[in-house]
Amino acid sequence: MSGGTLGAAALRDRDFVLSLGRGRNPRLRTVDSVLAVMGEPAASLAFLGEVEAFLKVTGIKRSLLGRESTGNPSFVAQLREGVSPTLKTVTDVRAWMAVHASADEWREIRARTGVTPRFLTGAPLPPPESDVRSGANGPGENWPRHRRKGRRYVNTREAAKLLGLSPRTLDTYRCTGAGPRYYRFGGCVRYRVMDLDAWAAGRRQR
Repeated sequence: MSGGTLGAAALRDRDFVLSLGRGRNPRLRTVDSVLAVMGEPAASLAFLGEVEAFLKVTGIKRSLLGRESTGNPSFVAQLREGVSPTLKTVTDVRAWMAVHASADEWREIRARTGVTPRFLTGAPLPPPESDVRSGANGPGENWPRHRRKGRRYVNTREAAKLLGLSPRTLDTYRCTGAGPRYYRFGGCVRYRVMDLDAWAAGRRQR
């Protein structure tokens, strides 16, 4: 089938496929019409299912996901109400989710998501055993090794090392409320690795 024929059959728009090559950014509702002609499952339901599974498995708040991935804290609420995001927004959200869940969490998320169109399953996501890599805008070089050990909580010294900060700085951040979320178990302060990741991601600069 030619691109013109596909566009005409799905949308009555013979230039649809050609416009994608020119940078068109369609909404998922439009994509679903094309997928139906191709015999693929709907992307809208699959994406919503993936987001819901991510929130359930990781425990991350929906407002945090929306704010940091799209700049809109109400993104998930609007998605649940039927608002159709653009493909670029879907890519941005999935990229943010990809680095905010561990390998084990992603296995559980994928198991819960259900049937997904192939163009989404082929979109950039971390392989099952991969983790966030070090870089100028990311966590420290010890982060992947820490994740592979499966540790969920670290003390102040370990958390500071992962972030490239001093323990004293994290102590100050706890007092001012400027630092990552932490837990207090009796007299012990502990940080969850996922919370450190989310805090660091929120300070990424373009």
